[in-house]
Amino acid sequence: MTTRTLLRTVSATLAALLLAACGGSGGGGSTELAGANVAVVATVAPDFSGSNTQLIDLDNDFETTAGLTPRDRSDYALARFGGHFYPIGRFQIDTVAKYSFDAPTQQIYEYSTLDTPEDPTSNPADLIFVDARKAYLVRRGSDKIWIVDPSAESEAAFKLGELDLSAYRDADASGSPEPIDGVIVDGRLYVVMQRTVDNSPSDPGTSPFVAVFDVATDQEIDTNPDDDASNPKGIALDVRNPNGFAYAPGVGLFLSATGDPFASFRGEPRRYNGGIVRIDTTDFSTTLVVDDGPETSGEHPYGSIGDLVILDADTAFFSGLEAFQNTSLFAFNPTTGVANETPVAGYAGIDIVTLAGGPDGNLWVGIGSVDMPRIELVSPDQQTVQTIGLIENPTAIRFAD
Repeated sequence: MTTRTLLRTVSATLAALLLAACGGSGGGGSTELAGANVAVVATVAPDFSGSNTQLIDLDNDFETTAGLTPRDRSDYALARFGGHFYPIGRFQIDTVAKYSFDAPTQQIYEYSTLDTPEDPTSNPADLIFVDARKAYLVRRGSDKIWIVDPSAESEAAFKLGELDLSAYRDADASGSPEPIDGVIVDGRLYVVMQRTVDNSPSDPGTSPFVAVFDVATDQEIDTNPDDDASNPKGIALDVRNPNGFAYAPGVGLFLSATGDPFASFRGEPRRYNGGIVRIDTTDFSTTLVVDDGPETSGEHPYGSIGDLVILDADTAFFSGLEAFQNTSLFAFNPTTGVANETPVAGYAGIDIVTLAGGPDGNLWVGIGSVDMPRIELVSPDQQTVQTIGLIENPTAIRFAD
């Protein structure tokens, strides 16, 4: 179970009505902002009683809006493309909604992500865009990725087709290989699957996989054509509990994996079997560039590795989880794989909820707090350069394409 998965399991039933926000310069802003110059932030109440969305004006001293989309449930992901943003209702919410930056409080649509109304949940995790008329909806609770039209004017026209992941089903009864994240690189869709067994990412007989599809044809690519034809076509991973992709042009495709920090929930010792993997998009080989520490060594300087952001060929950051709401920030060089075992100054033992690479070249660090939820901008030389106050704890930050 990853940090984000743990957060999703906490739920409540009270409504959150959020009417004001403070920006980087101390004030609430207009609700009509140009999408290209705005960061979109998904937020959640500290007690998980509700969620919301805020915009941050990158051209006006990081001024923030008030809460735009108050909801009485907390488990939402976030996507954006062009002039729109898309809150994604995850476990047992099972919806994709669409909003425009021109009128960000007015919902354009909200479509179901269930195959049938009787399905328990599809648990959608991400929406990866090819263009305004085609995107891939990754659903953690299903072995089918939906091909969708984000511009569809009716729910019946939303779903265009499917990608089949049934070859990767794991050994439990869920019927899903738990796809959790996707990214498009050079015309190929990469989808990572956790393949947990009964919520355990450490089952010795089940390895995570990355499936690769041609975006033009929607056909799966055989990444190991010399293997036995009965084997899955995807890329097998040695790490456990993959968390998500990080890609930077000219630097490469990377994947972070959390391992099994919450094994104690099952009465088992904590497992350090995660890390950061580089995927070669030419031959599909993998290299472990940052290890969370050998299982038996007792040396685990990063804790369990969480979110990952690549800024450039020499600069990357990742979060390291020690315990719930006890997370630190670490820097590493994605070219050499050398990671600093000392946390970035000022970012040790706090509640780092999410990371993102901003168009300003800085790392955006989302920090949870009952009293002061915020985003802090950290420069490549590890100096804090800006603090942006929020109405709730940030869970996802999205910038223009």
